[in-house]
Amino acid sequence: MDPFSVMANSILAVFSVMQLGLIPIMAEGETTVFGAVGEQVILPCIDKSHSDGVTWKYNDLVVIQHQMHLSRGKTPLFSRSELNKQEMSKGNFSLILSQLEHSDAGKYICVVGSRTFKVQLQVFEVTGSPSGYLLQAENLMLSIQGSSSANVTWSNNYKDKVTATQSRELKNGGRSLQIHNLQAEDSGTWRCHITSLSAKLDIPYKVLVIGFHNLNQTLYKAVNSTVSFSYSLSTHLLQIRELEYVRGGLEWKQMINNTYVEKFNFNVTSKGLLLPEQMANMQVTWKPSNHLEVKLPRVQFKDAGWYQCQFTVSRGRVEKAIHLVVMTVTADPVGPLSKSANVTLLCKLSAPIPPNAQLFWEHVNGTEKKLNMLGHSEVEVKTKTVGLWRCSLKVENNMMTSIDYTVGRETTTTSSIQRPMLSLSVSLSMSVSPILSLLSPQ
Repeated sequence: MDPFSVMANSILAVFSVMQLGLIPIMAEGETTVFGAVGEQVILPCIDKSHSDGVTWKYNDLVVIQHQMHLSRGKTPLFSRSELNKQEMSKGNFSLILSQLEHSDAGKYICVVGSRTFKVQLQVFEVTGSPSGYLLQAENLMLSIQGSSSANVTWSNNYKDKVTATQSRELKNGGRSLQIHNLQAEDSGTWRCHITSLSAKLDIPYKVLVIGFHNLNQTLYKAVNSTVSFSYSLSTHLLQIRELEYVRGGLEWKQMINNTYVEKFNFNVTSKGLLLPEQMANMQVTWKPSNHLEVKLPRVQFKDAGWYQCQFTVSRGRVEKAIHLVVMTVTADPVGPLSKSANVTLLCKLSAPIPPNAQLFWEHVNGTEKKLNMLGHSEVEVKTKTVGLWRCSLKVENNMMTSIDYTVGRETTTTSSIQRPMLSLSVSLSMSVSPILSLLSPQ
């Protein structure tokens, strides 16, 4: 479609909206219109006197006019102003200004025949500091530039009105919004709402945060199970043109006060993830540009700890640590129990459990149950009850993990020494009888 057709359709659409009352109908006098830097705006001029000529002026200079033919004045608006001849025949002499600049603000005059209409254009812009992409935990200041007489409010990327909180600070009478400690969930389109008695405008601002989702994460796994660590970024890295390089790695530490030790490192390229040959028995999957998954098969108690994934870009580094808590069980003595003997079953976790958690042994299909003491990361039960026992961990009444242990009893067997003796006695009686009969008197 050619540019004139696009412009014509734009004016037709705007004219229809004006008829619906969504934009104030132009009345002789002065109308206020809001516009955003870089965008397009319609300056309304409606006259039903069937005049076929119009002149638009700005600061007493002709911007554009149509008197039998179209002509433009020598102003900065020369290549950014347009009329629609098709709509002019219907009395719509509205002026379209494209690629608005701050300097376009001011008073415009529309002259149709003997009538004069005035339009006050106010131009606004939302700026962000710092600009461009942002990193998790950074701060962002959004500010509105333009007339100070308008009322300003803000909405977040979930379309909720922003009010002053610990992480959201309104400044300069609401004309500036300070977003503290940015998170991955803050990525998206924020909006500035500008209103007055006669005009309104919404300006979107795209916030792009590189960060991880679900930061505070703990995984509970039983010994010998497979654990999967999922690190999901809020942004597709390869879609950010400013990124010169992306490096990353997985680190591990066993105790919270320890120093991280590198498990492996990698580079992110347009072709995918470049990994080293040695992967420490880990399986790595990289899903297009924003999701890393690491699997550790047959996890052992010694594998517990914090697994931190980090991405480093030219502006800094973002990271996420997942706490792996491992459960194990032991029995003393091990194996089948002798008659009347007890067994001590111990279930323990690699880290203290939270206050809202329960660690307990229970006899499956039975009534016996033993809970851990508050704050303890292990639970012990002494029993002679045979059958299936299960150690379980619940957090906020949700089952996290469990391990089964079967208690058995030694079986009693008949002594095999009696049978040979019995067989022997029978065979002796058979062999001695003939001799006795020969010795007896006739």
